[in-house]
Amino acid sequence: MIKRLALAALTMSLAASARADSPQGGHILELGCLEALVAVDQARLAGVFAFIPEKDTLSAFADLLARDPAALKKYVAKVEADLKGAFGISQWDRDALVGVITLYGSPLADTFSKPAPKVVTRISELTQAPVLPLEQITARRKKA
Repeated sequence: MIKRLALAALTMSLAASARADSPQGGHILELGCLEALVAVDQARLAGVFAFIPEKDTLSAFADLLARDPAALKKYVAKVEADLKGAFGISQWDRDALVGVITLYGSPLADTFSKPAPKVVTRISELTQAPVLPLEQITARRKKA
């Protein structure tokens, strides 16, 4: 996972230098977003997410999760592992899960398949988990 995260970060830095002259430009993704993309095996989307306005990256990631059941399953497993190992989740993870729950309750929910009610309940429970800084979660992962 660290290799994929490093690869995604390298891709982002190369993309940033390549678009330095671009009037549209992009931004460097925060580590929470990069980590989330790696967790759902979508690190290749890091360059795409760099062109999504920073304020919209959480919503875009939540939409990805809501539309891709396999990605949602991987992401929930990653968040559960963080909760179990670090006794907390990152703010970015919490906000992404809140975005998923919000999408499931919106009119857009008719455009994609909803997971089983117990999965939605579990996601809702995870949004209530304690929030820790990503650095603290990463440090606790290394100890485990």
